Amino acid sequence: MDDLIQTSDGSYTLFSERFNQHFHSINGAKTESLHIYINLGLKNFKNSKISILEIGYGTGLNAILTYLHNTDLNNLIFYHGIDNNIIPKHSFDKIFSFITNNDDEIEKFYLSGTQDVYISDDFLLHKELIDFNKFIPTKNYDIIYFDAFSPEVQPDMWSYANLGKIINSLNQGGIFVTYCVQGKIKQTLRDFGLNVKRYPGPPGKRHVLRATKI
Repeated sequence: MDDLIQTSDGSYTLFSERFNQHFHSINGAKTESLHIYINLGLKNFKNSKISILEIGYGTGLNAILTYLHNTDLNNLIFYHGIDNNIIPKHSFDKIFSFITNNDDEIEKFYLSGTQDVYISDDFLLHKELIDFNKFIPTKNYDIIYFDAFSPEVQPDMWSYANLGKIINSLNQGGIFVTYCVQGKIKQTLRDFGLNVKRYPGPPGKRHVLRATKI
């Protein structure tokens, strides 16, 4: 059973007993997600048709924030979130209890299996319950949110082969964003033709990473 934790900005995350890590930062789960995935990833696109791949769908936080912040960006989004674990429904409900105006839409983000669901006319969510090691991309993406647990506890997720197969599906000019700035990860991204840059991190983290396919 994963334990629910309230983080410093008032938002919630889970603690995974399996991996002995939190899904998001205890210094602010929402703050971290906004800083890395929305500000460094999504906000590079406006009035565009884009595809986003998230590795490590987890609680659904990144997907929900992408949907909410796309209102001002006016993108037409295909969002492909994959994970091989389903969090308890009561945990999902608690995590997103801070959203009160569109509960019916937010409910659609709960990962309960593999399915397509239109959140709105401009946001198609494809939720896929699959082991990343078995995942084979069948389309190209403009943004990759890489939000797996750390390389220390999930080294296979960060392997050269696994990173390579999704980077190869990234469009020219596409963006790869993650919280991990380990030297080995940066070198792998460079090997696959990405321009890698470190950026200041959210509270509690010195740096995060954005890489662009050139």
